[in-house]
Amino acid sequence: MRTLTALLLLAMAPVMTLVWNERKSMPRPEAGGAAGFLDGELVIAGGAAWDGGTKVWLKDVQIYGPRQNAWRSGPALPVPLAYGPFVHSGDGLEIFGGTDGRQVHRESLKLDSSKSKWHATGTLPADVLLGRAARIGDSVFILGGCPDVADLAGCSDSVWRRDGGGAWRRVSSLPGGPLALTAIAVARNRIYVFGGCAMPAAGPAALVNRSAAYSYDPQANAWAMLRALPHANRGASAVAIDDRSILFFGGYTASPQEAAGKSAAFGFSADVLAYDIATDTYKPATPMPVALLGVEFAMSGRTLFGAGGEDRMRGRSGRLMETRLAEPEP
Repeated sequence: MRTLTALLLLAMAPVMTLVWNERKSMPRPEAGGAAGFLDGELVIAGGAAWDGGTKVWLKDVQIYGPRQNAWRSGPALPVPLAYGPFVHSGDGLEIFGGTDGRQVHRESLKLDSSKSKWHATGTLPADVLLGRAARIGDSVFILGGCPDVADLAGCSDSVWRRDGGGAWRRVSSLPGGPLALTAIAVARNRIYVFGGCAMPAAGPAALVNRSAAYSYDPQANAWAMLRALPHANRGASAVAIDDRSILFFGGYTASPQEAAGKSAAFGFSADVLAYDIATDTYKPATPMPVALLGVEFAMSGRTLFGAGGEDRMRGRSGRLMETRLAEPEP
């Protein structure tokens, strides 16, 4: 009943209009890489791709200049890395571990703001594949994550915190239990967490998508439950566009059991939702041009760019989407 009510309210909500433009495609389609804006350019680092029936792990760094509408190569990662949490800010893009397909890495690496060199920044306290990271001030938080990208039974509910260049310490636990592939955003000095997935037992058939949403206040070290997503969803991307709203993009809305039923309501999603922080409500926005899981969005000024992602099983997208947001009302 709760899900039906949420869907009815969403259907009646006014649509937020987004005008989508296609920009020059990435030289190398990928998903699972790190993304962020550094000095006016979009950086996509690492990730994984498919070459025929073979999965390829990347150390490529692809840099996009919006003014030139052109891509160039940046300094390669020291090793191929995919599925590590990451944060970006004015001083660089930092990746927290990842996997090269053979082993899990716990080293963290940072690309400086000049986009010229990677620097080692420390060692993680745990394997955090498919987890998420957020930065508030000089503090970084890592939420959830797993030791394996295929078997999620070992995922964690840990919340780790690093202040400045200090040591990592566990400060909290995710209220919904172990999670992977959540969507997170930072607004009003809080971390907002939407959806994700878990595997209570071993085996792909046990994978369960989540619809629950929460916010975390680091200062009080306390959680608050938010209105749940209209659909359980994993692998979406979220971006706070100001201190009022968070946009939520794509994802995958079917569990293996649901996908077996081949319902048109489930699968790779092109949906975009706008979450209103003050009213704890969602409203629909203009969908993306293509349904994607794992597309990473980053914002420069009032313009959002989304690159890469998984557009089908064993498939990767190289598309780069752009939409410019209206200026917020005073």
